[in-house]
Amino acid sequence: MNDPGTQDVQAPDRPARQAILLFAILSGGLLLIAHEALAAKAAWFEPRLLRCLWFTLACLPPLFAALSIQRLADRRFWAGLVAYTLLLSYLAYYAGGAIEPARVEASAVILPYAGVLLASGQVLCAWFAVSLRREGFCYPLLFEAAWRIVSTLAQVLAYTGTFWLLLWLWAALFAALKIDFFTELFQQARFIYPVTSLVAGYGLVIARTRSSLGDAVHLRVLALWRGLLPVAAVLALAFAAAVLLRGVEPLWETRHATQLLLALVFALIALANAAYGKGGEAAARPALRWLVNAALLLLPAFVALAAWALALRWRQYGLSLDRLWAALLILIAGLYALGYAAAAARPRPGAVWLAGIAPVNRAASLLAAGLLLLTQTGALDLRAITAHQLLARGAALKDEDLRYLRWELGHPGLYALERLRDAAEPARAQQLEDLLALERRWDPAARTGGQGPNQLRLPPDLGPLPAGLQGFAESWSDDQTGARPCAAPMECWLLRADLIPGGEPEWLRLRLPADSLGAADPPLHLLVIQACGQAWCAGETRVLWRDAGHLVALHAALQAGRYRAAPPERLDLEIGDERLPFWR
Repeated sequence: MNDPGTQDVQAPDRPARQAILLFAILSGGLLLIAHEALAAKAAWFEPRLLRCLWFTLACLPPLFAALSIQRLADRRFWAGLVAYTLLLSYLAYYAGGAIEPARVEASAVILPYAGVLLASGQVLCAWFAVSLRREGFCYPLLFEAAWRIVSTLAQVLAYTGTFWLLLWLWAALFAALKIDFFTELFQQARFIYPVTSLVAGYGLVIARTRSSLGDAVHLRVLALWRGLLPVAAVLALAFAAAVLLRGVEPLWETRHATQLLLALVFALIALANAAYGKGGEAAARPALRWLVNAALLLLPAFVALAAWALALRWRQYGLSLDRLWAALLILIAGLYALGYAAAAARPRPGAVWLAGIAPVNRAASLLAAGLLLLTQTGALDLRAITAHQLLARGAALKDEDLRYLRWELGHPGLYALERLRDAAEPARAQQLEDLLALERRWDPAARTGGQGPNQLRLPPDLGPLPAGLQGFAESWSDDQTGARPCAAPMECWLLRADLIPGGEPEWLRLRLPADSLGAADPPLHLLVIQACGQAWCAGETRVLWRDAGHLVALHAALQAGRYRAAPPERLDLEIGDERLPFWR
């Protein structure tokens, strides 16, 4: 570990390497305590707020410290670690408060929260690691630090994964000799957490001490990405020309225009960064420069198109949490796009090509991290903004809007529903109370209009149904695929189609939303129903997600009986003009 040929000048010193191991062991110990408390259903660990605080502080501060520490005696390191821990404590407290009511669905809050912490943490850790070097915040150092974090984590994951593969082989070999001790040992939580944390900590020490190996890997990756930059530039220019020739209407019809355009923008940004590297890696060929500069000049136009597409969806379907996140991503993409376009339009005399993107990256990365962190606070809580806008519509809210408030917006949505209930007429108030009382999103009792389970819907000319088929199709459910009995807000269609050419037509149950479910792309569940003696049983099942805007056309086609199997692929259906390739 002290080989001068492989040890980094900025590698952690010996006390810092020992501290990295202690940070990893501490994290593993806290996670083990949480695991034991969850397994025992301990009352002290029941509050969701405490769980959010516990898991956040058990994972992120130790990882932040292990990735940035250089000298154990550095007071700036400890001050920064304390500040980051306090910031995480507030964010975890706010996120935990949003899911504290037991009836709130945690995933709608926790998944965005975790994504924000990971994205912003990488930026903050890179800046913090550079600050500890006391050499200023020059772009090459920031670029190197950001990439080292990524390569270090990749190496640690590979190292830890390989270790567990060896343990699996160990257990399998002894199990083949009828010795089950190791199989049982390796499956115990009290072995898994301490050993995994120790191995991960040791992997962090190796990766940070001999970081030249990781640098070689990420330099090779950057070299490969630079070869893709001309391809991306040609794609951008060709797409812009196609839009000019064909217009934007075909793009809007995809119903994914915003996502496609943002993907193009961020791909160009990432590949341009790879080309620029630390400031001296960019190719000097004039043809490549002109090609890439032209593509970068189009970035603001692509962002504007994405904003236009989002505005059309906003006006058509209203405000939703997904659209607010899309608007935030468009704002961040716009910061980069304007800066990159300016760098391409106004090259600095005598400077390296694309040198203007360095200050853009420094400023935009901090602004993006700040905006993302603000979404997990009261200053820019997108869930609260969405709930407030829906609440302002009051009695005009549709059933799908009420379900959206109930399940997608955490505590702000629950609070908005409670306010609607308190101000509603008695009959409506009871419907909202029933919705608030539901424990699961797809509970068969989930309804706001008081109806019972939906009757199975049949397309025209289906003919008489065999005995017992209708009851089975209405009541069948499966926890693995998320398919539930046919009850509002979902409905079921019983179809008969020749899935295997030349064979007997098969009965199918297609379960889909009766109406748009807010902004979420709704799941469509397909079940093949087979005869089992005198009864019926479930055959193959498939799940497919479709944009909510397609539902109107699908319903119209089903009501007209316009559906058929679409050979040669089994479980492909054509409903109207749309082909649905179902998959697990």
